[in-house]
Amino acid sequence: MVKKFIYLIIMLGLITGAGVLVAIAPYHIYTLTLTEGVNTRFLTMSPTKAVLYDGEDLTIEAPTDMHDESLYQTFHFGQFELPMPINHPLFYMIPIIKIEGAGPRLGASFQNGKNVELFNFMMERSYKFETTSGDQKLFTLPIFKNYISRKSNDEVWSDLFKKRLSLPSNDGKSFFDSLVSLRKVAYNDLVYNLYILYNRRFSVPDNTVKMSFFNERNMGVVELPSADPKVLVERLYIIEQGLIYPVMIKTRKTDTTAMNYRKKFLREIKYKSSSTDSAISIYARYKQIPYIQRVDQQGMTYLYSAWSHDLDNRDFVRVIILFLERGKLNLKYLKPFYEFAYKKFGSTLSSDSGYLNETASESLKRKISEELEGEVKKETEQQAARNEGQFSTPEDKIKYNLQKAKDKKINSDESEKSLMIE
Repeated sequence: MVKKFIYLIIMLGLITGAGVLVAIAPYHIYTLTLTEGVNTRFLTMSPTKAVLYDGEDLTIEAPTDMHDESLYQTFHFGQFELPMPINHPLFYMIPIIKIEGAGPRLGASFQNGKNVELFNFMMERSYKFETTSGDQKLFTLPIFKNYISRKSNDEVWSDLFKKRLSLPSNDGKSFFDSLVSLRKVAYNDLVYNLYILYNRRFSVPDNTVKMSFFNERNMGVVELPSADPKVLVERLYIIEQGLIYPVMIKTRKTDTTAMNYRKKFLREIKYKSSSTDSAISIYARYKQIPYIQRVDQQGMTYLYSAWSHDLDNRDFVRVIILFLERGKLNLKYLKPFYEFAYKKFGSTLSSDSGYLNETASESLKRKISEELEGEVKKETEQQAARNEGQFSTPEDKIKYNLQKAKDKKINSDESEKSLMIE
Protein backbone atom coordinates (compact mmCIF):
# COMPACT_ATOMS: atom_id res chain seq x y z
CA MET A 1 0.00 0.00 0.00
CA VAL A 2 2.80 2.37 0.90
CA LYS A 3 4.65 1.51 -2.32
CA LYS A 4 1.54 2.24 -4.37
CA PHE A 5 1.19 5.57 -2.63
CA ILE A 6 4.83 6.43 -3.34
CA TYR A 7 4.43 5.39 -6.98
CA LEU A 8 1.34 7.59 -7.21
CA ILE A 9 3.21 10.57 -5.78
CA ILE A 10 6.08 10.00 -8.20
CA MET A 11 3.69 9.74 -11.14
CA LEU A 12 1.89 12.91 -10.11
CA GLY A 13 5.23 14.66 -9.73
CA LEU A 14 6.34 13.55 -13.19
CA ILE A 15 3.06 14.61 -14.72
CA THR A 16 3.21 17.97 -12.93
CA GLY A 17 6.83 18.47 -13.97
CA ALA A 18 6.02 17.58 -17.56
CA GLY A 19 3.09 20.00 -17.47
CA VAL A 20 5.31 22.77 -16.16
CA LEU A 21 7.90 22.07 -18.83
CA VAL A 22 5.24 22.10 -21.52
CA ALA A 23 3.84 25.34 -20.10
CA ILE A 24 7.16 27.19 -20.04
CA ALA A 25 8.54 25.69 -23.26
CA PRO A 26 7.00 28.39 -25.52
CA TYR A 27 8.56 31.13 -23.37
CA HIS A 28 11.94 29.44 -23.52
CA ILE A 29 11.69 29.07 -27.29
CA TYR A 30 10.59 32.70 -27.56
CA THR A 31 13.64 33.89 -25.60
CA LEU A 32 15.95 31.73 -27.72
CA THR A 33 14.37 33.18 -30.85
CA LEU A 34 15.26 36.68 -29.72
CA THR A 35 18.79 35.93 -28.57
CA GLU A 36 19.97 33.07 -30.78
CA GLY A 37 17.55 33.03 -33.69
CA VAL A 38 15.47 30.16 -35.01
CA ASN A 39 15.24 28.23 -38.26
CA THR A 40 12.11 26.10 -38.63
CA ARG A 41 9.48 25.63 -41.30
CA PHE A 42 7.17 27.93 -39.33
CA LEU A 43 9.62 30.72 -38.49
CA THR A 44 13.08 31.75 -39.60
CA MET A 45 14.78 34.61 -37.78
CA SER A 46 18.41 35.43 -37.18
CA PRO A 47 19.55 36.66 -33.73
CA THR A 48 18.29 40.16 -32.97
CA LYS A 49 20.24 43.01 -31.41
CA ALA A 50 19.10 43.68 -27.87
CA VAL A 51 18.32 47.32 -28.73
CA LEU A 52 15.41 46.15 -30.88
CA TYR A 53 13.77 44.20 -28.05
CA ASP A 54 12.28 47.10 -26.14
CA GLY A 55 10.93 50.50 -27.07
CA GLU A 56 9.52 53.08 -24.70
CA ASP A 57 7.16 56.03 -24.39
CA LEU A 58 8.87 59.36 -24.96
CA THR A 59 8.07 62.22 -22.60
CA ILE A 60 9.07 65.71 -23.70
CA GLU A 61 8.74 68.50 -21.18
CA ALA A 62 8.04 72.06 -22.26
CA PRO A 63 11.20 74.05 -23.11
CA THR A 64 12.52 76.03 -20.15
CA ASP A 65 14.04 79.08 -21.86
CA MET A 66 11.64 79.94 -24.64
CA HIS A 67 9.37 82.46 -22.98
CA ASP A 68 9.74 85.01 -25.78
CA GLU A 69 7.53 83.47 -28.45
CA SER A 70 8.12 86.53 -30.69
CA LEU A 71 11.48 84.95 -31.56
CA TYR A 72 9.70 82.00 -33.20
CA GLN A 73 7.03 81.62 -35.83
CA THR A 74 5.23 78.59 -37.19
CA PHE A 75 5.94 78.02 -40.88
CA HIS A 76 4.39 75.69 -43.41
CA PHE A 77 7.60 74.18 -44.75
CA GLY A 78 7.26 71.38 -47.29
CA GLN A 79 4.92 68.73 -45.89
CA PHE A 80 5.18 70.03 -42.34
CA GLU A 81 4.19 72.79 -40.01
CA LEU A 82 7.10 73.57 -37.70
CA PRO A 83 8.58 76.32 -35.52
CA MET A 84 11.36 78.47 -36.97
CA PRO A 85 13.55 80.99 -35.12
CA ILE A 86 12.93 84.49 -36.50
CA ASN A 87 15.70 86.99 -35.71
CA HIS A 88 16.73 84.87 -32.76
CA PRO A 89 19.92 86.31 -31.23
CA LEU A 90 21.51 82.86 -30.88
CA PHE A 91 20.36 81.17 -34.12
CA TYR A 92 21.40 81.86 -37.70
CA MET A 93 19.53 79.69 -40.20
CA ILE A 94 21.52 78.38 -43.17
CA PRO A 95 19.47 76.56 -45.85
CA ILE A 96 20.43 73.00 -46.77
CA ILE A 97 19.49 71.98 -50.32
CA LYS A 98 20.32 68.47 -51.52
CA ILE A 99 19.84 67.75 -55.22
CA GLU A 100 18.75 64.20 -56.02
CA GLY A 101 17.26 62.42 -59.01
CA ALA A 102 13.77 62.59 -57.54
CA GLY A 103 14.14 66.32 -56.88
CA PRO A 104 15.70 68.51 -54.18
CA ARG A 105 15.38 67.75 -50.47
CA LEU A 106 15.37 70.67 -48.09
CA GLY A 107 16.52 71.29 -44.55
CA ALA A 108 18.22 73.93 -42.44
CA SER A 109 21.23 74.31 -40.19
CA PHE A 110 20.93 76.58 -37.15
CA GLN A 111 24.31 77.96 -36.13
CA ASN A 112 25.54 80.37 -33.48
CA GLY A 113 27.65 83.46 -34.04
CA LYS A 114 30.80 81.31 -34.10
CA ASN A 115 29.44 79.12 -36.92
CA VAL A 116 28.97 76.16 -34.57
CA GLU A 117 25.93 74.12 -35.54
CA LEU A 118 23.42 73.87 -32.69
CA PHE A 119 20.58 72.11 -34.49
CA ASN A 120 19.63 71.00 -37.96
CA PHE A 121 16.78 69.21 -39.68
CA MET A 122 16.60 67.46 -43.04
CA MET A 123 13.50 66.19 -44.84
CA GLU A 124 13.64 62.65 -46.22
CA ARG A 125 11.57 60.88 -48.88
CA SER A 126 8.13 59.69 -47.84
CA TYR A 127 7.13 56.05 -48.26
CA LYS A 128 4.13 53.80 -47.64
CA PHE A 129 3.61 52.28 -44.21
CA GLU A 130 3.34 48.51 -44.59
CA THR A 131 3.76 45.55 -42.28
CA THR A 132 4.42 42.07 -43.59
CA SER A 133 4.38 38.44 -42.56
CA GLY A 134 6.84 37.62 -45.32
CA ASP A 135 7.02 33.88 -45.81
CA GLN A 136 6.80 33.22 -42.07
CA LYS A 137 4.10 30.54 -41.72
CA LEU A 138 3.73 31.15 -37.98
CA PHE A 139 2.05 34.51 -38.61
CA THR A 140 -0.33 33.06 -41.18
CA LEU A 141 -1.69 30.24 -39.02
CA PRO A 142 -5.42 31.07 -38.61
CA ILE A 143 -5.39 31.40 -34.80
CA PHE A 144 -2.46 33.84 -34.84
CA LYS A 145 -3.39 35.61 -38.08
CA ASN A 146 -6.82 36.45 -36.68
CA TYR A 147 -5.26 37.75 -33.46
CA ILE A 148 -2.81 39.99 -35.33
CA SER A 149 -5.46 41.24 -37.77
CA ARG A 150 -7.58 42.47 -34.85
CA LYS A 151 -4.85 44.96 -33.99
CA SER A 152 -5.57 48.41 -35.45
CA ASN A 153 -3.06 50.12 -37.72
CA ASP A 154 -2.53 52.78 -35.04
CA GLU A 155 -1.76 50.14 -32.43
CA VAL A 156 0.72 48.34 -34.67
CA TRP A 157 2.31 51.68 -35.59
CA SER A 158 2.91 52.68 -31.98
CA ASP A 159 4.00 49.15 -30.96
CA LEU A 160 6.76 49.24 -33.59
CA PHE A 161 8.47 51.96 -31.55
CA LYS A 162 7.39 51.55 -27.93
CA LYS A 163 6.36 47.95 -27.21
CA ARG A 164 8.58 45.98 -24.83
CA LEU A 165 9.23 42.51 -26.22
CA SER A 166 11.41 41.20 -23.39
CA LEU A 167 9.71 38.79 -21.02
CA PRO A 168 9.20 39.84 -17.38
CA SER A 169 12.43 39.64 -15.41
CA ASN A 170 12.72 36.93 -12.73
CA ASP A 171 15.44 38.70 -10.76
CA GLY A 172 14.87 37.98 -7.06
CA LYS A 173 11.70 36.01 -7.72
CA SER A 174 10.97 32.42 -6.77
CA PHE A 175 10.39 29.88 -9.52
CA PHE A 176 6.66 29.94 -8.80
CA ASP A 177 6.48 33.75 -8.95
CA SER A 178 8.43 33.74 -12.20
CA LEU A 179 6.04 31.20 -13.67
CA VAL A 180 3.06 33.31 -12.64
CA SER A 181 4.64 36.37 -14.30
CA LEU A 182 5.23 34.46 -17.51
CA ARG A 183 1.69 33.17 -17.61
CA LYS A 184 0.50 36.79 -17.78
CA VAL A 185 1.89 36.84 -21.32
CA ALA A 186 -0.46 34.78 -23.47
CA TYR A 187 0.83 32.59 -26.30
CA ASN A 188 -0.95 34.86 -28.78
CA ASP A 189 1.01 37.80 -27.39
CA LEU A 190 4.26 35.92 -27.85
CA VAL A 191 3.51 35.46 -31.54
CA TYR A 192 2.39 39.09 -31.90
CA ASN A 193 5.65 40.19 -30.24
CA LEU A 194 7.60 38.16 -32.79
CA TYR A 195 5.53 39.80 -35.54
CA ILE A 196 6.46 43.25 -34.20
CA LEU A 197 10.12 42.25 -33.93
CA TYR A 198 10.08 40.87 -37.47
CA ASN A 199 8.70 44.17 -38.79
CA ARG A 200 11.06 46.31 -36.72
CA ARG A 201 13.83 44.95 -38.88
CA PHE A 202 12.23 46.67 -41.88
CA SER A 203 11.05 49.79 -40.06
CA VAL A 204 14.14 51.06 -38.26
CA PRO A 205 17.84 51.07 -39.27
CA ASP A 206 20.13 48.22 -38.22
CA ASN A 207 22.33 50.68 -36.33
CA THR A 208 19.48 51.97 -34.15
CA VAL A 209 20.65 53.05 -30.69
CA LYS A 210 17.25 53.61 -29.07
CA MET A 211 13.55 53.52 -30.01
CA SER A 212 10.71 55.52 -28.52
CA PHE A 213 7.24 56.80 -29.33
CA PHE A 214 5.90 60.32 -28.75
CA ASN A 215 2.17 59.81 -28.21
CA GLU A 216 1.25 63.50 -28.43
CA ARG A 217 2.38 63.59 -32.06
CA ASN A 218 1.78 59.91 -32.92
CA MET A 219 5.44 59.96 -33.90
CA GLY A 220 8.22 57.40 -33.74
CA VAL A 221 11.63 58.68 -32.63
CA VAL A 222 14.76 56.62 -33.30
CA GLU A 223 18.19 57.58 -32.00
CA LEU A 224 21.05 56.79 -34.39
CA PRO A 225 24.83 56.64 -33.93
CA SER A 226 26.68 59.96 -33.98
CA ALA A 227 30.23 60.60 -35.10
CA ASP A 228 30.37 63.42 -32.55
CA PRO A 229 29.59 62.43 -28.93
CA LYS A 230 28.33 65.98 -28.35
CA VAL A 231 25.66 65.64 -31.06
CA LEU A 232 22.37 63.73 -30.72
CA VAL A 233 21.20 62.22 -34.02
CA GLU A 234 17.54 61.22 -34.36
CA ARG A 235 15.09 60.27 -37.09
CA LEU A 236 11.46 61.25 -36.64
CA TYR A 237 8.75 59.09 -38.21
CA ILE A 238 5.55 61.06 -38.86
CA ILE A 239 2.61 59.18 -40.36
CA GLU A 240 -0.34 60.57 -42.29
CA GLN A 241 -2.94 58.58 -44.25
CA GLY A 242 -0.71 55.54 -44.57
CA LEU A 243 2.43 57.42 -45.63
CA ILE A 244 5.52 57.88 -43.47
CA TYR A 245 7.34 61.21 -43.63
CA PRO A 246 10.79 60.89 -42.00
CA VAL A 247 12.76 63.89 -40.75
CA MET A 248 16.37 63.68 -39.60
CA ILE A 249 17.42 66.04 -36.80
CA LYS A 250 20.75 66.68 -35.09
CA THR A 251 21.10 68.51 -31.78
CA ARG A 252 24.17 69.70 -29.89
CA LYS A 253 23.61 68.03 -26.52
CA THR A 254 26.01 70.31 -24.67
CA ASP A 255 24.07 73.46 -25.56
CA THR A 256 20.98 74.23 -23.46
CA THR A 257 19.42 76.48 -26.11
CA ALA A 258 19.81 73.76 -28.75
CA MET A 259 18.26 71.08 -26.53
CA ASN A 260 15.35 73.37 -25.69
CA TYR A 261 14.78 74.07 -29.37
CA ARG A 262 14.76 70.30 -29.98
CA LYS A 263 11.96 70.00 -27.41
CA LYS A 264 10.01 72.77 -29.12
CA PHE A 265 10.59 71.20 -32.53
CA LEU A 266 9.39 67.75 -31.42
CA ARG A 267 6.36 69.12 -29.58
CA GLU A 268 5.18 71.31 -32.47
CA ILE A 269 6.11 69.63 -35.75
CA LYS A 270 3.15 68.11 -37.55
CA TYR A 271 2.09 67.07 -41.01
CA LYS A 272 0.42 69.59 -43.32
CA SER A 273 -0.31 68.90 -46.98
CA SER A 274 1.52 70.98 -49.56
CA SER A 275 0.66 72.40 -52.99
CA THR A 276 1.99 75.25 -55.12
CA ASP A 277 -0.83 77.42 -53.75
CA SER A 278 0.63 77.02 -50.26
CA ALA A 279 3.32 79.51 -51.24
CA ILE A 280 0.80 82.34 -51.72
CA SER A 281 -0.14 82.82 -48.07
CA ILE A 282 3.51 82.66 -46.99
CA TYR A 283 4.44 85.31 -49.54
CA ALA A 284 1.56 87.48 -48.31
CA ARG A 285 3.06 87.33 -44.80
CA TYR A 286 6.46 88.14 -46.27
CA LYS A 287 5.09 91.32 -47.90
CA GLN A 288 3.86 92.56 -44.52
CA ILE A 289 7.30 92.70 -42.88
CA PRO A 290 9.52 95.82 -43.19
CA TYR A 291 11.78 96.03 -46.24
CA ILE A 292 14.96 95.86 -44.16
CA GLN A 293 13.84 92.46 -42.86
CA ARG A 294 12.83 91.21 -46.32
CA VAL A 295 16.43 91.34 -47.51
CA ASP A 296 17.86 89.65 -44.42
CA GLN A 297 17.61 86.27 -42.65
CA GLN A 298 13.97 86.80 -41.68
CA GLY A 299 12.89 87.46 -45.24
CA MET A 300 14.89 84.47 -46.42
CA THR A 301 13.01 82.24 -43.96
CA TYR A 302 9.70 83.32 -45.49
CA LEU A 303 10.90 82.94 -49.08
CA TYR A 304 12.62 79.63 -48.39
CA SER A 305 9.44 78.25 -46.83
CA ALA A 306 7.36 79.51 -49.75
CA TRP A 307 9.72 77.98 -52.30
CA SER A 308 9.50 74.60 -50.50
CA HIS A 309 6.01 74.27 -52.05
CA ASP A 310 7.10 75.08 -55.62
CA LEU A 311 10.52 73.51 -56.08
CA ASP A 312 10.42 73.51 -59.90
CA ASN A 313 9.94 77.28 -60.09
CA ARG A 314 13.17 78.80 -61.41
CA ASP A 315 11.85 82.35 -61.01
CA PHE A 316 11.23 81.70 -57.32
CA VAL A 317 14.89 80.83 -56.79
CA ARG A 318 15.97 83.89 -58.79
CA VAL A 319 13.84 86.20 -56.67
CA ILE A 320 15.22 84.72 -53.43
CA ILE A 321 18.73 85.37 -54.70
CA LEU A 322 17.93 88.89 -55.90
CA PHE A 323 16.36 89.89 -52.60
CA LEU A 324 19.20 88.44 -50.53
CA GLU A 325 21.73 90.24 -52.73
CA ARG A 326 20.08 93.53 -51.76
CA GLY A 327 20.96 92.94 -48.11
CA LYS A 328 24.32 93.04 -46.35
CA LEU A 329 26.55 90.16 -45.26
CA ASN A 330 24.17 87.60 -46.77
CA LEU A 331 26.73 85.49 -48.62
CA LYS A 332 26.43 82.55 -46.17
CA TYR A 333 22.68 82.48 -46.87
CA LEU A 334 23.16 82.94 -50.62
CA LYS A 335 25.76 80.19 -51.10
CA PRO A 336 23.28 77.23 -50.90
CA PHE A 337 20.98 78.94 -53.44
CA TYR A 338 23.90 79.74 -55.78
CA GLU A 339 25.04 76.11 -55.67
CA PHE A 340 21.54 74.74 -56.20
CA ALA A 341 20.74 77.14 -59.05
CA TYR A 342 23.97 76.32 -60.88
CA LYS A 343 23.47 72.54 -60.57
CA LYS A 344 19.77 72.72 -61.44
CA PHE A 345 19.61 75.53 -63.99
CA GLY A 346 23.20 75.99 -65.14
CA SER A 347 23.42 79.50 -63.66
CA THR A 348 23.79 81.04 -60.21
CA LEU A 349 21.06 83.52 -61.31
CA SER A 350 23.00 86.32 -59.62
CA SER A 351 22.53 89.98 -60.48
CA ASP A 352 26.07 90.60 -59.26
CA SER A 353 28.63 89.92 -62.00
CA GLY A 354 31.10 88.86 -59.31
CA TYR A 355 28.89 85.91 -58.36
CA LEU A 356 27.30 85.18 -61.73
CA ASN A 357 28.49 81.78 -62.90
CA GLU A 358 26.76 79.97 -65.74
CA THR A 359 27.25 77.32 -68.35
CA ALA A 360 27.92 78.29 -71.98
CA SER A 361 24.37 77.43 -73.04
CA GLU A 362 22.82 79.46 -70.21
CA SER A 363 25.11 82.38 -71.00
CA LEU A 364 23.95 82.30 -74.63
CA LYS A 365 20.28 82.15 -73.58
CA ARG A 366 20.76 85.12 -71.26
CA LYS A 367 22.48 87.22 -73.91
CA ILE A 368 19.74 86.46 -76.45
CA SER A 369 17.09 87.35 -73.88
CA GLU A 370 18.86 90.61 -73.01
CA GLU A 371 19.11 91.52 -76.69
CA LEU A 372 15.42 90.85 -77.24
CA GLU A 373 14.50 92.88 -74.18
CA GLY A 374 16.69 95.73 -75.45
CA GLU A 375 15.04 95.69 -78.86
CA VAL A 376 11.55 95.66 -77.33
CA LYS A 377 12.45 98.55 -75.00
CA LYS A 378 13.96 100.52 -77.88
CA GLU A 379 10.91 100.01 -80.06
CA THR A 380 8.59 100.98 -77.21
CA GLU A 381 10.53 104.19 -76.55
CA GLN A 382 10.51 105.08 -80.23
CA GLN A 383 6.77 104.49 -80.44
CA ALA A 384 6.21 106.64 -77.35
CA ALA A 385 8.31 109.42 -78.88
CA ARG A 386 6.24 109.32 -82.05
CA ASN A 387 3.03 109.45 -80.04
CA GLU A 388 4.19 112.34 -77.87
CA GLY A 389 3.64 114.90 -80.60
CA GLN A 390 0.10 113.69 -81.40
CA PHE A 391 -1.82 115.31 -78.55
CA SER A 392 -4.72 117.56 -79.48
CA THR A 393 -4.46 119.60 -76.26
CA PRO A 394 -1.82 120.17 -73.53
CA GLU A 395 -4.22 118.50 -71.05
CA ASP A 396 -4.15 115.27 -73.10
CA LYS A 397 -0.36 115.24 -72.96
CA ILE A 398 -0.40 115.68 -69.17
CA LYS A 399 -2.93 112.85 -68.79
CA TYR A 400 -0.78 110.63 -71.02
CA ASN A 401 2.37 111.24 -68.95
CA LEU A 402 0.54 110.66 -65.65
CA GLN A 403 -0.92 107.39 -66.93
CA LYS A 404 2.51 106.28 -68.22
CA ALA A 405 4.07 106.89 -64.80
CA LYS A 406 1.22 105.06 -63.09
CA ASP A 407 1.51 102.07 -65.45
CA LYS A 408 5.26 101.90 -64.87
CA LYS A 409 4.79 101.66 -61.09
CA ILE A 410 2.04 99.02 -61.39
CA ASN A 411 4.13 96.91 -63.77
CA SER A 412 7.09 97.12 -61.41
CA ASP A 413 5.01 95.89 -58.45
CA GLU A 414 3.24 93.21 -60.47
CA SER A 415 6.48 91.83 -61.95
CA GLU A 416 7.86 91.22 -58.47
CA LYS A 417 4.62 89.61 -57.29
CA SER A 418 4.18 87.42 -60.37
CA LEU A 419 7.62 85.95 -59.93
CA MET A 420 6.62 84.75 -56.49
CA ILE A 421 3.20 83.22 -57.16
CA GLU A 422 3.30 81.99 -60.74
